[in-house]
Amino acid sequence: MRTDRRARLKWYCDYLPQERLVLDASFLINLLACDVSSQVLQVLPFSCLVEKTVLREISRHPILGRCPKTEIGALEDVGLIEITSMTDEEYERYLSIVQAPLAHRLDSGESATIVVSQSRGLSAVIDENKARTYMKQNMPGVSVISTLKLLISSSVRLGWDELTLKGVVEQARLLSRMGVPREEKSLLQQVLDS
Repeated sequence: MRTDRRARLKWYCDYLPQERLVLDASFLINLLACDVSSQVLQVLPFSCLVEKTVLREISRHPILGRCPKTEIGALEDVGLIEITSMTDEEYERYLSIVQAPLAHRLDSGESATIVVSQSRGLSAVIDENKARTYMKQNMPGVSVISTLKLLISSSVRLGWDELTLKGVVEQARLLSRMGVPREEKSLLQQVLDS
């Protein structure tokens, strides 16, 4: 029986890269929706970076009546996230991405996350397919992880069972419309089927 469960839960493992993480707005919004922000981030070996541009994209909390700035500020106060600014060189690279022709343009938060990740040798947490494709084509050495894989990894490290993880993922999908990269659709289904 135990072997059958392990075979069934092959997906339930730690996907985290070794590098420090740079967070995009979509991940932060998903995390706020799950209502387990500090738990998920506490199991990471480093504080996560958030570029100031990303914070400007978060105007409302996915849970009615709550303030995203207050909760993000609390994560910063306890050292789970660190707010950073782009260097002049990073900003120039950022402008080249946000001012690219429309077909190749990314939004400001994704662009800031990508540029900071690349220039500082860190990993990016991004869900959007267009941004992930951009990174694969233009920054193949930069690791990228999704909200889904980060939630799975954190739940493994926290010792949560698959039903707890399923509830967290369902909460993020319901309240913040958590997106999942194309290549992880089957992984999402396995989580939801658990």
